Amino acid sequence: MTIWQTIRKNPSVLAWAIIIHVFAFVAIGVSFKSSEPKISSVKKEKVIEAIAIDESKIQEEINKLKKADKRKKTDQKRLQDKAKKAKRDRKKEERKLQTLKKKQKEQERINKKKRLKENKRLAEIERKQKETQDKLNKLDQQRKEKQALLEKEEKERLEEIAEKKRAEERSKRKQYESSEVKKYKGLINNKISRNWVYLDSYGKGLVCVIQIRLLPSGDVLSANVIQSSGNIAFDRSAESAALKASPLPVPKNTDLFQREFRTVNLKFNPTK
Repeated sequence: MTIWQTIRKNPSVLAWAIIIHVFAFVAIGVSFKSSEPKISSVKKEKVIEAIAIDESKIQEEINKLKKADKRKKTDQKRLQDKAKKAKRDRKKEERKLQTLKKKQKEQERINKKKRLKENKRLAEIERKQKETQDKLNKLDQQRKEKQALLEKEEKERLEEIAEKKRAEERSKRKQYESSEVKKYKGLINNKISRNWVYLDSYGKGLVCVIQIRLLPSGDVLSANVIQSSGNIAFDRSAESAALKASPLPVPKNTDLFQREFRTVNLKFNPTK
């Protein structure tokens, strides 16, 4: 490649060449001024040699400039390659990030769908559990009501049985007490009759009611006629006979004695 081809491809080399030539011509001009008016052939040769030397220096400078320019281009290309690589890496990372975001968004959609499905499933389970619990509560309430009704009926039945039993016992006790009262009043009447003295003046069929106050031992505290027979002598003889007959037979049952024989009204009808 010639110098001019180099200059056409690298215009900056021309600038440097012009500068170098300017300095060369200035140097030659100075050399001419300091020499004699007539230039010898020897001096011309020296000038040509100087020019040749200057041209080689120019070529050397051009080569240096070419190398510097080549390094600059190499550096620029390396920087451009790095920038392109960085751009490719960035785009690759962006695509990767976009892919990750897309996957993340898809996963979030799937997770949301799963959550909705799971929430629906749990809600259905909870609803069924509530329905089951409501049924159990209703059945338990019905059972309790039925149990309460059965217990009430059983209680009423037992109370009815107990009341019947108590009524039977009262009836039996009443019958027994009535029988005892009748028996002991008969015994009292008989004992008083045995201690009574009959007189012909009394006549037949006289009856009086004697109120007799007794102790639990049967001892007579008092005997008074409360309903007269119409015969004073008969009445007095009945009172006297009741006192003489002390102690009178009385039941050992304390309650019966207190109710019926603490004060007993005896219809005295002598057996003689």
